[in-house]
Amino acid sequence: MNDWQRSFESKLEAAKKQWTHRFEDVAGEYLEPVFCWFDDFTTTRGFRTSTPNCEPGTRLFKFELTENGYLLIAFRMNGLDTVEACTEVRVPGGESVEDVRVETHLCDVDRQWAQTRFEHSLDRFVVAFGAAGTAESHHAGQHVTA
Repeated sequence: MNDWQRSFESKLEAAKKQWTHRFEDVAGEYLEPVFCWFDDFTTTRGFRTSTPNCEPGTRLFKFELTENGYLLIAFRMNGLDTVEACTEVRVPGGESVEDVRVETHLCDVDRQWAQTRFEHSLDRFVVAFGAAGTAESHHAGQHVTA
């Protein structure tokens, strides 16, 4: 690697660290307080919530109704100035629920954006969980004859 390449790499790493630090500030100001509100709301309705450990530049929030019925919302840096919100839904019975990814610029992340992401994700989870229960009851109603 020549001198210019080393210098460039150093500048790029400094820029990445600066944007990751900005993400951490935004997560503390908007994502975590919004999660706390949803944490209080959902735990009184039977959910178990957690914030799994993650690397800088990422925040994970988990809402569980059963061991195999949960919602995981991940907010992570995608590039230097873009935040990706990814919703992963798992429901009993192994029904596949498509993950949803939404991106926005870091400067556009605010309380309303975070609240909307949590609301849409929780709605998808509850609908999928209910549909899985309907599918399970249909299977339970079928009789097997030999």
